[in-house]
Amino acid sequence: MAIKQTIFHLLKRSEKYTQTDNIYLAKGGFWLISTRVMVAVGSFLAAVAFANLLDPGLYGNYKYIISLTGLLSIFTLKGMGSALSQAVPRGFEGGYYSLAKTRIKFGCLQSLGVIILGGYYFFQGNYILALPLFFISFVLPFRSAFSLIASFLPGRKNFRLNSKYQISQSLITNFSLIAFLLSALFFSDKSKLIVFGLAGLYFLTETLVNGVFYFQIKNKLKPNRKEDPQTKKYGFHLTFVNFLGQIIQYLDQILVFHSLGAAQLAMYTFALLPVEKLKEPMQMLSPLALPKFSVKSSQEIKKNLLPKILKLLLLTFAAVLFYQLAAPIVFKIFFPKYQASIFYSQIFALSLLGIGYSISSTALTSQMATKKIYSLEVPTAIFDILLLVGGFYWLGILGIILARVASEIIRTVVGLIMIKKL
Repeated sequence: MAIKQTIFHLLKRSEKYTQTDNIYLAKGGFWLISTRVMVAVGSFLAAVAFANLLDPGLYGNYKYIISLTGLLSIFTLKGMGSALSQAVPRGFEGGYYSLAKTRIKFGCLQSLGVIILGGYYFFQGNYILALPLFFISFVLPFRSAFSLIASFLPGRKNFRLNSKYQISQSLITNFSLIAFLLSALFFSDKSKLIVFGLAGLYFLTETLVNGVFYFQIKNKLKPNRKEDPQTKKYGFHLTFVNFLGQIIQYLDQILVFHSLGAAQLAMYTFALLPVEKLKEPMQMLSPLALPKFSVKSSQEIKKNLLPKILKLLLLTFAAVLFYQLAAPIVFKIFFPKYQASIFYSQIFALSLLGIGYSISSTALTSQMATKKIYSLEVPTAIFDILLLVGGFYWLGILGIILARVASEIIRTVVGLIMIKKL
């Protein structure tokens, strides 16, 4: 108890230097860090299994299926999750029920799009893509609805339960994939079955596990039925604003697959993978900050946030320099088939500087600053797409990497400007 009180006092006294609620940060941060670490471990082990047990061509087909599905996820109204996280701290929890129903309805449009794509590849005779797309189309609406748990629990500031659920979902999904890859060693010549099994397992296990957790929350925590009439409208706004962002997130992978083939997509994916894992501890700041920002005034955020972002950017730049030295060692040990990815991965590490954009976007979302969100997201997204397509046309994969790095840095600068104008 004495140790606990000492830590409490130290955190409290340090607040005059950090200008942050360090008690809240320590409590919520502990669970978020635990979640990110465990999720990162599970997904990293799965990546090592993919890199060493699966042919690059098959892995490229598997990633392409995920990319196609992700591109159509605009119909799942992803902005509803952020809108729910913003409403729950203010006592409006009814969206937990109504937004799930809305997501199921709109998720059927995603399923329809996936079926159409599956039909296209089926008539092209490409069954390795068609069959998995047909199968996963049936689970997509429910996958979208049940994923609201990741928005509701942080809004309730129940980071402990959120951590438990996210870790369980990640480990079950990733270890199911690893087990399947190990069993696939005995039927390595059956490429269609392997890709079908991987894609089916990925979507089905995630949906079933989150479904169980969704109903546990409904029955045990009993979210109230109060709804802010602005929540759903705001969710539609955020979804529309992020429409172009959804395209950007998956366009690069689709370009690489169609122009260079599945094996090159695998190489490109592994170039990005270690850097994306490094981003995960930084991404924990958004769910931690959103409930806090939602009950603060825009002036408070404007006054305190900018200096913190600038300090964080300096720390991030140090992490980038460290990765330049570590990347060759990481690839040699864990991803020996993908040595060609090292150079691209080192350049992509500069995209870590996009942490400033992530925090700025969270602050604007918390204030329901719809016009500023549009001003931040839409012009930069259009510019990103032009940059991405142009970069790929002139320099191939290197052009895409450079475009993504430039995009993150530009978004950070624009995000800081928007916060200054709050």
